[in-house]
Amino acid sequence: MVKVAESPENKSSSTVQEMQLPFEKMGLRIGDPLHLEGVDHGGRYHVKLIGYAPGQGLIVSMPVVDGKQVLLKKDRPFTVRSMARTSVFAFNSFIKHVAMQPFPHLFLEYPKELIAVEVRNASRLKVELPSMVTSDFDAGTGEWPKEAVITDISKSGAGVKSVESLGALGDEIKLQFLVSVSGISKTFKISAVIRNKTLLDPGELPYKYTYGLQYLGLSDAAKIVLTGYIYELQAQDY
Repeated sequence: MVKVAESPENKSSSTVQEMQLPFEKMGLRIGDPLHLEGVDHGGRYHVKLIGYAPGQGLIVSMPVVDGKQVLLKKDRPFTVRSMARTSVFAFNSFIKHVAMQPFPHLFLEYPKELIAVEVRNASRLKVELPSMVTSDFDAGTGEWPKEAVITDISKSGAGVKSVESLGALGDEIKLQFLVSVSGISKTFKISAVIRNKTLLDPGELPYKYTYGLQYLGLSDAAKIVLTGYIYELQAQDY
């Protein structure tokens, strides 16, 4: 059973729609990243899908941290997150078997229930996230870092307001801010390019500028964390 929740911009009178949809219909491909979040005593690990047997289990790679494989224990429970097509999804599972031959891998319990939420690139959610902004380029805007506030966020970009100028159209900047996914806080760093810049009205003081940013080169791990964060923001409306 998969619960498919519509995004806020597409909500009907029923915000959560249950429908029969096997895990294999989610559109995951071999090699796609999965994000494991420890249920018992924390821990976050990035793995890749190796294969699955419908109704039986998933085979994923052994997590690697700082270039070393992390040996996880059998029966340890996890929340598994990933994304496929335009949806981010999550399900509870546990490690049924740990194998080192013929290559290191984990065998996970097949999901009995999976929650999927559609997250469209254009869907921007209102937030108020303090951030620090830096740049590798001399844009003639003074010293770095600078303080800013993220006012909306999506899978592909963000809106930001600031007191000081962060640059001009086409300039590349780096954002650093704190997000919380499943109760775990993580410092998030994103490179972005300025796509639009607007001078705010005096009524918006102390902020003088607002920017539309497009992300650059998000890693698979960053995409999963970001979509997980957006999923939880959307879930607050259900």
